[in-house]
Amino acid sequence: MKISYYLPNNTLSNEYLAKSVENTDLANEFTAQKIYEKSGIKTRFIADDGEIVSHMCVKAANKLFCEYNIDKKNIDFIILCTENPDYIFPATAFIVHEKLGLGKQAGAFDINVGCSGYTHGLAIAKGLIESGSAKKVLFCTCDIQASINKNATIAQRIIFSDAASTTLLDENNIQKIGKFVFGSDGSGFYSMYSKYGGMAYPINKENHNEVFKNDDVEINMNGSEIVLFSLREVPIMVKNILAANNLTMNDIDFFIFHQSNMLILKTLIKMLNIPTKKMILDIEEIGNTSSSSIAITLKRAIENDTIKSGSKILIAGYGVGLSWSGSILKI
Repeated sequence: MKISYYLPNNTLSNEYLAKSVENTDLANEFTAQKIYEKSGIKTRFIADDGEIVSHMCVKAANKLFCEYNIDKKNIDFIILCTENPDYIFPATAFIVHEKLGLGKQAGAFDINVGCSGYTHGLAIAKGLIESGSAKKVLFCTCDIQASINKNATIAQRIIFSDAASTTLLDENNIQKIGKFVFGSDGSGFYSMYSKYGGMAYPINKENHNEVFKNDDVEINMNGSEIVLFSLREVPIMVKNILAANNLTMNDIDFFIFHQSNMLILKTLIKMLNIPTKKMILDIEEIGNTSSSSIAITLKRAIENDTIKSGSKILIAGYGVGLSWSGSILKI
C-alpha cells in the first residue's frame, strides 16, 4: 500500500505538561517522569491554531501524491475517517475533494470510528474496489483531539496527539489485504464520548456559556473502562483474525495495534505471548493519534527498514464506540 502522513509543527512535551500543574494538588502525581510512566509517551503533536481536519488531510494527500508520483485525476473515491469534522455537514471528505481538485466522477463520504477507523476504512475501501465500484480509493484519517482539548484534564492531555494519514488503495494492493474481523459493543459508548454538539445535547444560545465554562465540549473518558475493554476484546479479536485468515501466531512477522497507551500495549504483548521484537511500538515518539496511529506506525516501520517486503503483519484497531476490527497485511 502507498501511505503518507502529516504531523503538525507544534509539539507537547512531558515537561510542559508537568509545569502546567506544578502549582496544583496534581503536581506530585504528574511529574514529567510519572507522565512518561503512565503513558509511555515523550512527544505529542498539536495542530496549529485554525488548522483543521481538511487542512491536515490535504497536506498528507499532497505528500502522498509527490512521494509516489500519483496522478490524482485517476482517484475515483475518497473516504475520510474523523471524529472532528470541519462542519456538521457536509462530510469533510467533500471539502478535501474540492481542495485536492479531484474529479467529479469520484465518490466521497466520511466515517466516524475513532481508533478502529483505519482498519474499518481499509475494509470499506477494499470492498468498493472488489465490487467494481471504484478502482483507486484515497483513504484519509485525521483526528485533532489534542488541540481541541487543551482545557481537558491532564490525564487526557498526556495521551492524545494530532495527525493525518493518507493511504491509496487499488486493484493490485488490495490483494495483499486479508479477511477482516469486526466487533462492536454499543453499551460502552459512554466510556469515551463527546457529549455536546449533536442532536442529543445541542449547543444553543441558552446553554452556550455554561457548556464552554464547564468545558463540557471536551472528551468524556473513563480510562479504566477503556483499559478493561481493550484487554478483554483485543486478544479475542487477534485469535479471530488469525482463524479467519487460516494463520497462526508463528506465521505473523509483525503486529501493529492501535497505539493507545504503553500500558495497554505491553499488557497485550504479555497476554498474547507476542515476542517483543514482533510488536511495533511507535507511541513514545508520536503519541496516540487515534484513527491515524496504525498507518503512521506502519509507514515509519517501513521507512526505518524494520518491516521488509514479504512481511505478514496483523493490524488491530480498537476504541471508541466501543469498536474493534483487524486484518492481515502482506507488504
